[in-house]
Amino acid sequence: MLNKVRIHQFFYLILSLLLIFVTQRNTPFNITDLNSSLAILFLIIMSFGVSHGAADSIVIWKTFPKFKMKALAFLIYLLIVFLGLILWFQSPMIGLVLLLLMSMVHFGQSDLSYLSRASRSIKISWGFVMTLLPVIFFENDVKLIFDSLLHLDLNPKVFEILKFITIIFISSFLFLLYIHKGITNKDKFILVLEFLVTVILASLLSPIYWFTFYFCFFHGLRALINIGIKSFRDIIFLIAFTLPVTFFSYFFLFHNLQISYLTIIFSVLMALTISHMFLPLINRLLLSNFKNR
Repeated sequence: MLNKVRIHQFFYLILSLLLIFVTQRNTPFNITDLNSSLAILFLIIMSFGVSHGAADSIVIWKTFPKFKMKALAFLIYLLIVFLGLILWFQSPMIGLVLLLLMSMVHFGQSDLSYLSRASRSIKISWGFVMTLLPVIFFENDVKLIFDSLLHLDLNPKVFEILKFITIIFISSFLFLLYIHKGITNKDKFILVLEFLVTVILASLLSPIYWFTFYFCFFHGLRALINIGIKSFRDIIFLIAFTLPVTFFSYFFLFHNLQISYLTIIFSVLMALTISHMFLPLINRLLLSNFKNR
C-alpha cells in the first residue's frame, strides 16, 4: 500500500503546484461569487468526492458471508444516513458541529493511516487543521458559509477563536511531527510538503473551492487507496452506490424540496460520515450476532 500512497503523494504535490500556478494567473478559481459555480462543485463532491465513502459498500460485501447479512448491513447503513439527514434539517447547528468534530477525527485517521506509528495527537492535529484551515485566510467567507447553513448571524468572535486555535494546531502538528521518532525522515519530508502546499492552496482558493480540492483529490483518493480498489467489480460497487446518492441529492433535495446546493453538500456529507464512522461497529455487532447463532 505504501507504494500506492507514495504515487498519490507525488500526484497530489504536482497537481497542487499546478493549481497554485494557475491561480496566480487570475483564473476562475479566484471568483468569490459561488452561485455560478456551486452546481459544478456539487457535482464533483457528490460524485467523485462521495465515491470514497461508497467504498463502504465494498467493505460490507466482503465482510459478510451470507446475502441476508449483507442486505441487513446495507439497510442499517442507509437508515443511519437518513437519520443523519433528519438530524441536520431538524437542527443544522447540531449537524454542523457534529460534522466538524467527526472531520477532525476522521481526516487525521484516514489521511495518515499509512503512518502506522504516527501518534494520535499528530493525527488529531492534522484533522483539526484540515477541517478549519480556510478560517485563517478567509475568516469572513467561512462565516458567510456557516451563516447560510445555519440561517443565523454567528458572532464574529467565534471565528477569531477558531482562527487562533487552528494556528496553534498547525504549530502543534509540525512540532509533534518533528520530534516523533517512529516516522522516517523521508515520510516526514513528503508529509510536510503535502501540508505546506495544502496550506498555500487554502490561502489562494476561496473556502468551498479549497474544500472540494482537498476532499476529492487528497482525502478521497487516499481513502480509496486505504480501502483497496482491486477489481472492476469494486468499481461497479462504487458507481452503484454513488449514482443513487447523487440522483437523490439533486432530484429530491434540490429539485423537489428546493434546498440549496450548499446545504445539500454539507448535510449529505454529515449523514454519510456518521454511517462511515459507524461502519466498523455495525460490522462487529452483526458478525458477533452471526457467530452466536
